[in-house]
Amino acid sequence: MGQTASSQNPQIPPEWGHHQSTFMSWPSDWGSLNSRIQADISRIANAIVQFEPVYMMAAQKHIASAKAIVNNSQIIFVPIPVDDLWARHTLPLFLRKDKKLTGLNLNFNGMGDKQCHENDAKVASSTLDYLNLTGARSKLVSEGGAFEFDGEGTLMLTESSIVNKNRNPGLSKDEIDQILKSELGVAKIIWIKGIKGHDITDLHIDNLARFVAPGVVMVSRPFPAPEDDVEAQVWIDQYNQVMSVLKTATDAKGRQLRIIELPEPNPEKIHQMSPSEIKLCRMLGVDCKNTVFASYVSFYIVNGGVIVPAFGDQEADHTARDIVQKAFPSRKVVSVNIDFIAVGGGGIHCATHQVPKL
Repeated sequence: MGQTASSQNPQIPPEWGHHQSTFMSWPSDWGSLNSRIQADISRIANAIVQFEPVYMMAAQKHIASAKAIVNNSQIIFVPIPVDDLWARHTLPLFLRKDKKLTGLNLNFNGMGDKQCHENDAKVASSTLDYLNLTGARSKLVSEGGAFEFDGEGTLMLTESSIVNKNRNPGLSKDEIDQILKSELGVAKIIWIKGIKGHDITDLHIDNLARFVAPGVVMVSRPFPAPEDDVEAQVWIDQYNQVMSVLKTATDAKGRQLRIIELPEPNPEKIHQMSPSEIKLCRMLGVDCKNTVFASYVSFYIVNGGVIVPAFGDQEADHTARDIVQKAFPSRKVVSVNIDFIAVGGGGIHCATHQVPKL
């Protein structure tokens, strides 16, 4: 795992390609929220295993209790210690190279040293060893949720999450652009500006916009808010910035992008954080007022299905499911409530990571 990544015809398969399996991480360090976070993770795992194998990483000492909570013998527990639930960010990116599956270690550093990552920093190499796959170490520091691929040579990401001194000090956007093209085999990068420091990820792309097919992007549209709602206006500004870029962007094949908007729920109809939850988040180093990411685009595409978040706004949940179903007419769409993962600043996509099938 010590060698540097090379560019021998690498390709990142799109998420809608066939999967060998899904990897997830078992949360155990959320204090009084543990049971609620674990219930969310259990629901996601039980939804996914209807479609493909699920491997749940956990420290050996947590496996017995985790098995009892998940309560599904089909889910395979892997004794790999983890710090948090964000498997999307800690596993390697899987590439096809020279007709083989390989992995790229993104040098996870706790999303810019914002959280503990003693175990999570080792997850990429540990999973490659478990899967008996070769791997390389990227020249960059990043997380899997920072990248969106169309499978045909296009990458979409935010500048804020990677052109950032908390991950890649001293590297310019142009230098990072060239490294990404070399290591990931992409021909075109669509850059979204993003915003630094407003959430723990520095605004990963997978909560803003997702490829759902070559040339087709689904964008999270914020719920309307008054101009004096400063927090809401931050996300509305981000939506406007994303839309301004995507409306004029072309992909690696020269196609204009088709944009599908996915409206977010009414904030007044979803889980409201209690004082104890806010206190706990702050103890964990998270600024809670910024972390309830009620974004339906944090869905996860599986073999024959799509696992979509639900937040309790029944009308919005139903609308989101319908829109996703129309985008994936041949797949079964399953909604899963993730109130407490959303409180933690992420979504279903952040908690899952596919292993592609060659």
